[in-house]
Amino acid sequence: MKHMLRRGLAMAGSIAMIAAPLASQAAVTGAFAPGDLIKASGPAVYYFASNGKRYVFPNDKTYFTWYTNFDGIKQISDRALGLIPIGGNVTYRPGFKMVKITTDPRTYAVDQGGVLRHVKTEQLAETLFGLSWASRIDDIPDGFFVNYRVGNPIEMASEYNTGNVMTASPTIAIDKQLDADIANVSIGDVDTGFVPATLTIKVGSTVTWTNRDIREHTVTGTGWNSGTIGRDGSYSRKFSTVGSYEYKDTLNPTMIATINVVP
Repeated sequence: MKHMLRRGLAMAGSIAMIAAPLASQAAVTGAFAPGDLIKASGPAVYYFASNGKRYVFPNDKTYFTWYTNFDGIKQISDRALGLIPIGGNVTYRPGFKMVKITTDPRTYAVDQGGVLRHVKTEQLAETLFGLSWASRIDDIPDGFFVNYRVGNPIEMASEYNTGNVMTASPTIAIDKQLDADIANVSIGDVDTGFVPATLTIKVGSTVTWTNRDIREHTVTGTGWNSGTIGRDGSYSRKFSTVGSYEYKDTLNPTMIATINVVP
């Protein structure tokens, strides 16, 4: 299983070959937010989540279950991207298509959280996905199977409605059931700064800063101060009032960033 996981992550990023020509001219920016698509100088495109991690699109087929084009991809520096840990691979959007594993003859519908539900008959597949159901099946390489888990089979059409399951997972964060009230910022060196440098969160959310640099840093705003944060150390603060909060690293004053808190 561990070997398959490593293989799956190693295979991730094949979407880059498609996205690169369309997104390579984007201006490098330090401003991006949870829910944004990001990339660096390399071709790979990632989904940035509120937990401070980036999620990989294993291939173009997975990407296009969530997006229709490459508009809105934000390019960041290679060093900034390197500070953002990988959270895993993105799975198919529920209800969009059916899938099958290369070494498994069964056909599955995708439910929230990458749960695969066996569609037991052709008649059921036709009821759920229409007369052209056979053209709505994608093969998933064995190496990506670890991104999914097998759930209960679908016995009757009433147990699975494609429109309803798509509506229930409008974003990758919701599909993965990530906590929208928790956000994370990585602290880099003086050149990289805080990643992301501008973050928009909902009121009541908690932000955690993690120092991924070898040197010490601080997170200091008006009336609040983390104190010294050593390597791999962290500091958290809950934002309970709407507003814009600028903060900096007092040990490296050129490192300045902003938290925007919205209703």
